[in-house]
Amino acid sequence: MSKINAIRLVNVNYNHNSIHISDETLHFNGRSTLISLQNGGGKSVLVQLLTAPFVQKRYRNLNERSFASYFTTYKPSFIMVEWVLEDDAGYCLTGMMVRKSQNMDNNEELELINFISEYTEPCEQDINHLPVVESDKKELRIKSFNACHKMFDEYKKKKINKFFCYDMNNSAQSRQYFAKLAEYGIDYREWQNIIKKINEEESGLSKLFAECKDEKGLVEKWFLDAVENKLNKDNNRMQEFRNILEKYITTYNENSNKIQQQEKLIAF
Repeated sequence: MSKINAIRLVNVNYNHNSIHISDETLHFNGRSTLISLQNGGGKSVLVQLLTAPFVQKRYRNLNERSFASYFTTYKPSFIMVEWVLEDDAGYCLTGMMVRKSQNMDNNEELELINFISEYTEPCEQDINHLPVVESDKKELRIKSFNACHKMFDEYKKKKINKFFCYDMNNSAQSRQYFAKLAEYGIDYREWQNIIKKINEEESGLSKLFAECKDEKGLVEKWFLDAVENKLNKDNNRMQEFRNILEKYITTYNENSNKIQQQEKLIAF
């Protein structure tokens, strides 16, 4: 399974714009990581933002926290997650460029372009070097939404480092994006059905274990369905297993009876 190597947030505002992240990268190095912040520091916000690129539209909101409420200007924000691929296959960058919709003729609150980049070594399309910002000695400037979109399209057309981009307000492209994620072992159903549910409320993990008194309850409530859905990706493997087990039991009983008859004949 792919593991998160790093995350990068660019031009992100929360807590009613009182907290601003200009350009920050957190390195996880493919290991289990604890993010510790004081109350009101933005733990739930960070989880919501990091979940957004991997879930469908209706799952981006978290309780009373609207995902769209974090984006109030024409300037784009970026949410990027880099994954370590299995078997030393390199890295995969999954990202979302988002801003408040500038098109007053549609019903969409946000404009969203998601992108995926695969690479084996540092390059222009990796999480650290993707040129979405320009800096000089005085300030950090974010490129415009349209300039970045054009840049992504050029990467895609030139087929540089397996770069792909998707308009998430286009249903066909949205489906293509989630299908591409699945190629890297990133299943949106796991994020929607497990990760989001755990983080829907404060102390969500405590509530999870309150409903599951022991290991058996935890496995039955949370993991069996996920395992079955994973196995049944191409066809109903669980039903195939049930059929094989049924045939084995039937054959075992038949053979057992025959063996008993043979033993009686030999004894006679």
